[in-house]
Amino acid sequence: MVLQTALTQMLGIEHPVIQGGMQYVGYAEMASAVSNAGGLGILTGLTQPSPEDLRTEIRRCRQMTSKPFGVNLTILPALIPADYDAYVRVVCEEHVTML
Repeated sequence: MVLQTALTQMLGIEHPVIQGGMQYVGYAEMASAVSNAGGLGILTGLTQPSPEDLRTEIRRCRQMTSKPFGVNLTILPALIPADYDAYVRVVCEEHVTML
């Protein structure tokens, strides 16, 4: 059964289910499985050690699903020092529309 809501229509998904960003779990396997099941899968950006590793993971996810998915990029500079601009740039360059 497909439940149509404003959210499902806006995101292009079948079910109003959005996977939360989950540090050290939100890899392509998890995000693509959620997307393939009709929800919105989410890659966890900072689970990847570098922006280029995130690019690789985005591309892996695209190989595993043709359905929408997003990237969660938690900004906690005091806890996780990272090149946030570079991570955002990769998401934009890879045309991931949900950040």
